[in-house]
Amino acid sequence: MQLLLLIGAWAVGMLLAGYAGAALAPVFGISPSEIQGGFSPHNPSLTRYLMAVQSMGVFMLPPILAAVLVYRKRTCIFLGAARRPLSANVLLTAVALIAAIPFISFAANVNALLPLPDWATSIDHDATELTVKLIFTPDAATLLLNLLVIALIPAVSEELLFRGYLQRVLHSWTRNPHVAIFISAVAFSALHVQFEGFIPRFLLGALFGYLLYWSGSLWLPVAAHFTNNAVTICAYFYAARRGVSLDSLEVGETSSSLLALISVFVVANLLAQIQRREKLRRKRHLLPA
Repeated sequence: MQLLLLIGAWAVGMLLAGYAGAALAPVFGISPSEIQGGFSPHNPSLTRYLMAVQSMGVFMLPPILAAVLVYRKRTCIFLGAARRPLSANVLLTAVALIAAIPFISFAANVNALLPLPDWATSIDHDATELTVKLIFTPDAATLLLNLLVIALIPAVSEELLFRGYLQRVLHSWTRNPHVAIFISAVAFSALHVQFEGFIPRFLLGALFGYLLYWSGSLWLPVAAHFTNNAVTICAYFYAARRGVSLDSLEVGETSSSLLALISVFVVANLLAQIQRREKLRRKRHLLPA
């Protein structure tokens, strides 16, 4: 029933996102019927607006609406939004995501070896080209806008859907946290419809899932998700400020298996520290005052 409610809320969210996009189309100098063609590097303002609307309508609104219908006043508790993460773990999470870049890049190179149909490759290349052109800018104000629209809003929205709602429902259904984490990670990667990045996005989704499972706080995977997005945005901004050519830019790309192995070792140690701190936190709460 909870999954059916989510699907229904998703339909409502997509409908509202479509109306919101069409409502402000004239502001960007196009008609509502042309809004579907708005995702274009030639109209960056409209594209960012549509990205924000899509993130909130398709990813943020549905889990909140579905959870409110079931849990009412306990919605924030169910979604994990009521529990504050440990400050030290937020910092460790950010460092872990930065340290994971070589391994995630290596996983992307492995993913690239898989045979894909031409239409899938075309979708991936178009999406990557659009995102890169939006974030490759030397303007500080545009950097802040990109951090909001491409990093923060998607981080909160997608974590609400995939970790806050879907993973928790699957956990209660299967009684197995690991199954719930991996199914949610598959859904997280698949719904991005970017096939060349399926494996690295799945690995990130699993990492986000364990952060929620260990901490009970939605904000820890949100911090990880935001860091992952923000690092790329800031790297392209830095390159644009330094006058680096976009054609010659490769952010975080590596094929070194040794560097990827070192990355895994560092990340595993950082995650072990996070898990240890969360266990100590739970033990303290169980002790009598």
